[in-house]
Amino acid sequence: MRWLIALLAFIGSAQAQASSYLALCHPKFSCDAAIKSYDGQETIVAGWLENTFGSDCKCADRLLQDTRPKVVRVHIANSPCMRNKRCGKYEILYGQTAASASREFIRGKGQSVARFKRVLGRLRVRLSKAVGPMTCYVAPCLECDLNGRARRVMGALVSSALPGCNIVDNPYRQPCLSGTTCEKHGTDPRLSAPCIVDLDGIDGSTINVKKWVDRYRHCDLTYYWEPWMNCIRGKFIDPRSRNCKYDSSLFEYTRGIICQYFYPLSDTCSL
Repeated sequence: MRWLIALLAFIGSAQAQASSYLALCHPKFSCDAAIKSYDGQETIVAGWLENTFGSDCKCADRLLQDTRPKVVRVHIANSPCMRNKRCGKYEILYGQTAASASREFIRGKGQSVARFKRVLGRLRVRLSKAVGPMTCYVAPCLECDLNGRARRVMGALVSSALPGCNIVDNPYRQPCLSGTTCEKHGTDPRLSAPCIVDLDGIDGSTINVKKWVDRYRHCDLTYYWEPWMNCIRGKFIDPRSRNCKYDSSLFEYTRGIICQYFYPLSDTCSL
């Protein structure tokens, strides 16, 4: 939290913002365009889903080599794929249910625990190579269906591996765990600081962005999202098989939204 105060001092009363590029780790993600979208911004605010779209997250590695201050939020396990019975064999929660995965984490052993530790180890190495000051928020589980005891164990594993990071609890329907930064998704979740809000699942082009942003000024981080940021082009396709190549104009368009609604009175963005 000390780093966060220092990094975001230039923003004033506005919260830290970013586009929610959850598919950043896909090997065909338009990385050059994504990185260019941060031009003119004093601090890079980024977020991605580790492992689901690819294990070798070269675009995140490139972002982390930027010398500007950075604020990053990373999700590790993908719970929606388990909930929707669509997990690929590479997923941490492959072959699990919320109940079985919860039991494994509470016991501290099992296939999902072993996979989680492997991915966490990769993330630890990735973040350790970051250049310049960085504040990190790590959510052990995206839109998580596991019970509170299991999520507490996941958070402890992350805290042990990444002691300098803020632990984020992002439950799907349950209340957040005390002592964590609470993350919720959508247009109207009830959140008290410290918090993160993300439109993930709601197309930002269909809502009143200004009203949404103003409602969550008290949160640490706010993420704008549109379906293409998950490489969604219609019917469901395995995340690693999706077409993640997009024209740079999409990134410029989104950058304009961020600058217009999040930083309208600052020099953070030079359009």
